[in-house]
Amino acid sequence: MQGNQDMTLDSEQGLASSQRTTAAGLEAWLSGVHAEPAALEAGVDADIAPPIEDASLPPVAPIVDQTEAGVVGPVNAAEAVAMGMATTARKLVGPDGAELVIDPERHAYHFESTSLKPLLAILQQSAKQWAPVYSEALNAARASHPAQPLERLLWFAGLVATPGILGRQLSRGERYKLTRWPETEREFPKHFRIAKEMVKEPATADQIVAASGMPYEEVVDYMNASHAAGRLAAASTEQATTDASQQASRGSRLMARLNKPLFAR
Repeated sequence: MQGNQDMTLDSEQGLASSQRTTAAGLEAWLSGVHAEPAALEAGVDADIAPPIEDASLPPVAPIVDQTEAGVVGPVNAAEAVAMGMATTARKLVGPDGAELVIDPERHAYHFESTSLKPLLAILQQSAKQWAPVYSEALNAARASHPAQPLERLLWFAGLVATPGILGRQLSRGERYKLTRWPETEREFPKHFRIAKEMVKEPATADQIVAASGMPYEEVVDYMNASHAAGRLAAASTEQATTDASQQASRGSRLMARLNKPLFAR
């Protein structure tokens, strides 16, 4: 690395992990403060370089697309999944050797435990740790562990990707609402109070905090999870959709009248 020839990849990863540990560290990372200069010049975050593929195997798109210059990529493997970057079968090996396999083709994932919390250590790894999975290994994973809904993994990935920080695809000033009543995970019973408020009227994160009495950090984590699982709708988006629908309806009625014979108008 330019100007740090004696720094190894392992030491870089250790530094990155320490900088991302706290909410403040994650905010600094997302703002680009700790981005690698050389990587930003190339337009790719150094921490999410795509894996080297075997030339004898068919090419597989990396889980993380190249980012624009100055834009920091996923802070960890969880955020890469939460942002919808996993479009092909991928594998992530945890510190203890446990394997997580995502199977987008069947909208499923495979893991040795049906609980979500054991996935935390795996998803906190660097986004570049995701590796492609080909048919033989994918079939083995399908046979080894029962398929679990991919939406469930997306939800948990959103929950743990950026603890205490509203995801980069959401806005603190926007009002959000759950699109449907979710099945609250038994491992996270406190989320019931947040969900109960979010199925009512659209509200900002701060309004949900006030209404539910839950800490801000837990509220935004739940919002991030709901968004990753496709259960969150922004009020501005819904209003724009409604306006467009009403305008189209008015246009249709006008054209219908113009198409009528004069004596029938």
